[in-house]
Amino acid sequence: MVYTFACPAPCSRVIMVDAHNDDDAITKIIGAGAINCRNMKNSPCREKVPHLPPLPEKKLREIVHLCMNVEHCYGS
Repeated sequence: MVYTFACPAPCSRVIMVDAHNDDDAITKIIGAGAINCRNMKNSPCREKVPHLPPLPEKKLREIVHLCMNVEHCYGS
């Protein structure tokens, strides 16, 4: 299945991954850098909104799960 994640504002990054299930997708999306700008001091997002606090792993996983979409691909 293909999962798509769009980082929340102020970021506009979109990440797509191929995963077996939601947990696999969340791990891959985070590994690809989802919301990573929240945890970097000199990211473009932190320059736009400097008061963004870093996110702990559990909260990061929750946000990714809430914001991702899945496309079910069925074979012919």
